[in-house]
Amino acid sequence: MVKKKNPKKIYVKKPKIGESYWFWFAGSITHGVLLKSCEKLTEHYGEPWYTLESKDGTKYPVSIFTLRYDKPNYKEDV
Repeated sequence: MVKKKNPKKIYVKKPKIGESYWFWFAGSITHGVLLKSCEKLTEHYGEPWYTLESKDGTKYPVSIFTLRYDKPNYKEDV
């Protein structure tokens, strides 16, 4: 029997370059700054992908579904 997939929720609808975000990577939560959009990954997966850089200089490829706002009471984009 086939499982139904739950639709994923986008918390950051319009991410901005240079802003700080929390994101999931390899099972852990990490904080970083959005550097650029990854066009090849976006084309391959059919969903927006971005490159984020952490404090120690490590760059991570991140899907839009894993991004979260840095501020706790931030209003979502409408």
